[in-house]
Amino acid sequence: MSFLRETEKYQWWAIGIALCLVSPALWIGLQLDDYFHWSLVTQQTLLPVTTDKAGIFGLFSFLDGKAERTHQLMDLGMVPWWTLDTVQYAFWRPVSEITHGIDYLFLSQWPWLMHVHGLLYFALLLFFTAKLFDDIQGENKQSAGMLGSSASFWAFWIFALSYTHGLPAAWLANRNAVLATLFVVLTLRAHHRWREEGGILNLMLGLVFFVAGLLSGELAVSAGLYLFSYALFLDKDTFIRKMMAIVPYGILGVLWLVVRAAMEYGAKNSGHYIDPGHDVVLFLQVFGERAASLLAAQFFAMPPELLSALPSQSKFMVQIILLVVLGVSIVPLIVSDRRARFWLAGLILCVLPVCATIPHSRLLMCVSLGAAGLLGLLLAKWRSTWIAGDKQWLMLPVILILIFCQFVMSPLLLPLEAASIRLGMDDALNKGARNLPITEGNKHKVAIIINPPMSSVAGYVNGIRLFEGLPVAKHTLPLVSGRKEITLRVVGTHTIEISAEQGLYDAHNEGLLRDPNQGFNVEDAVGLSVMAVVVKKVNEQGLPTVAEFSFKQPVRDEGSNVVFYIWAAGKPVLCELPEEGGHISLSAKSTRC
Repeated sequence: MSFLRETEKYQWWAIGIALCLVSPALWIGLQLDDYFHWSLVTQQTLLPVTTDKAGIFGLFSFLDGKAERTHQLMDLGMVPWWTLDTVQYAFWRPVSEITHGIDYLFLSQWPWLMHVHGLLYFALLLFFTAKLFDDIQGENKQSAGMLGSSASFWAFWIFALSYTHGLPAAWLANRNAVLATLFVVLTLRAHHRWREEGGILNLMLGLVFFVAGLLSGELAVSAGLYLFSYALFLDKDTFIRKMMAIVPYGILGVLWLVVRAAMEYGAKNSGHYIDPGHDVVLFLQVFGERAASLLAAQFFAMPPELLSALPSQSKFMVQIILLVVLGVSIVPLIVSDRRARFWLAGLILCVLPVCATIPHSRLLMCVSLGAAGLLGLLLAKWRSTWIAGDKQWLMLPVILILIFCQFVMSPLLLPLEAASIRLGMDDALNKGARNLPITEGNKHKVAIIINPPMSSVAGYVNGIRLFEGLPVAKHTLPLVSGRKEITLRVVGTHTIEISAEQGLYDAHNEGLLRDPNQGFNVEDAVGLSVMAVVVKKVNEQGLPTVAEFSFKQPVRDEGSNVVFYIWAAGKPVLCELPEEGGHISLSAKSTRC
């Protein structure tokens, strides 16, 4: 247990404070995908059987890219009618699935214990990251003097207090990011020790940790990126030998990619997740803006998810200016310190894969490792030169901004990020799902939710109700997004028409299930077992603005099996449709038809 005795007091303090700041996790319970995971592990589910080929419970293979399964999910209301037939979200994460199996098989009656379980992995991540910074930042301490140890100190505090860890540490379904990053850190540390001290055991540990990371979450590819940067800037051997040292990891990485592709894992045909292997052009189109957003989020505490409503062009310009100022400021450090070159190259490489999805602070777990290491060196060097009498006044504003962002804004944002998913979902989804007036007496009827606030997540309604022990309708179908002002017209005994000038759904914010480049055409039709949808008008982007919904049962008959509800600000109520030829207008704030 010598590694515990060698842990410095400030590291224990940093771990303790970080755990306190993410403690809202104990309160958030299950959210969004957690309900799917619970239902799949416990087999209390209405979902059609997954075609997951190597997952233990099929938790991360919700959509497999097969049109048949997509239509089954549409028919149940688990995904909305506009979902692209071939959209795919299928990920190979058996290590993460094991931890969720423990949660839902043994701890599901005590959600807070599931979060304690998750926070244990976060604490391990913090602990071993402290050791990694000791190894790399403090290397050759006799020549580095205070710079080496002080750089470790600054780096670990920055990493421990990073707000980007809040959601992954708190949300059960995002635990894969914590596990993947933990194995990235363990891989780097084992490789560093092998290259510095030798020993086949260190090499074997590094390879095992690398594979465990890849089987925890795709974010673990960051280990390979940091290893490449390590070979370029930290490894002291000849060029050929240091490149050969990372070949075993490369072989395992290629093998993982081949097996993953053979088992048809991956993401494609979505507006949120872009697999560069499938959609190179689309990835290149969004890369620049997403990369700037993520880097600014990491260094200047600008959470993309909180700034999404700001004008994109002006926001992008501010982010670029801040990053250019930072880049100019760190040039002397990059030139003089190979550790800084290692961290910078590593974090920039790690930004590449996470640009495959919509920018969010939760994507920055591995990027934050390199950013903390780099800023630790920068702050340590500036402090030492300032104390030595070299007052670098031009650097002072940059240093003060960085300190404010990393040690004031970031720790203030950390508990907010940890609680954010419940704060966002309670009003938007959870309360409405629980309040939906479905009883044992009417659960056989088709529940039509006209305007859920986020219709792309309307499918979570049944998962929430199942977990709470509430009756569930066999079909719970969303029609449009309640964020829009819509007009609903009754055009026949079985048919209604819904129109919205801005589109029936938000292609940007709700593009999770459809690539916005694959829009609709007029007269496109979607047929389900209880209703059919025909697109009547589309805008220039192919987004439907008018659609006709035809039901097999009359829409106004008291004996009909079709029941209409409006969301009514989280308190869904029955909606009696007007006479044929009549219309009603609805918005997110509507409380009655």
